[in-house]
Amino acid sequence: MSLNMKTFTQALAKTAAVIGKTVETTVQEVTGPKALQDYELLDQIGSAGPGLAWKLYSARARDVTRQQAQYPMVCVWVLDKRALSEARARAGLTKSAEDAFLDLVRADAGKLVRLRHPGIVHVVQAMDENKNAMAMVTEPLFASVANVLGNFENVSKVPRELKGLEMSLLEMKHGLLQIAESLEFLHSNARLIHRAISP
Repeated sequence: MSLNMKTFTQALAKTAAVIGKTVETTVQEVTGPKALQDYELLDQIGSAGPGLAWKLYSARARDVTRQQAQYPMVCVWVLDKRALSEARARAGLTKSAEDAFLDLVRADAGKLVRLRHPGIVHVVQAMDENKNAMAMVTEPLFASVANVLGNFENVSKVPRELKGLEMSLLEMKHGLLQIAESLEFLHSNARLIHRAISP
């Protein structure tokens, strides 16, 4: 019986690739999306996005060299898919409605990576996901607009800085101007329509 070394080498390479992919998938399922591996979550600072489904955490890079980068502190956005499924079931919605919501989140996160404007949050690490969660990393944030306005849905412990926060009339006017400028950029330059603006 003769053994073709080229065929044998190719079979070994394919086997190694399959094993490597299996190990990578298993590690990700255990540790979560890449953002949760690369950053240490500190405190939940708020919630954001459609239905305030995202939990926002202040975080710092686990790798010391990364901490010296543009942002020593960042904001990690985490969407718990299991909690989303439970909420969907309680609301009596179909699995296809949940899938459509997750597809929308994926598409919006993909667009956000490419946008550059002072009024639009800067993405530091693109969204990654596994079967249990989605996560992405942005510049540091104080909270979402909804949280500043007093909506603390999906926030386990309201940060001290947000409790009883009152904005002056000047801050509100400046904030509205920033929102208008950001929307103008989205519509005119990026050719996108933001369909989730609400107080």
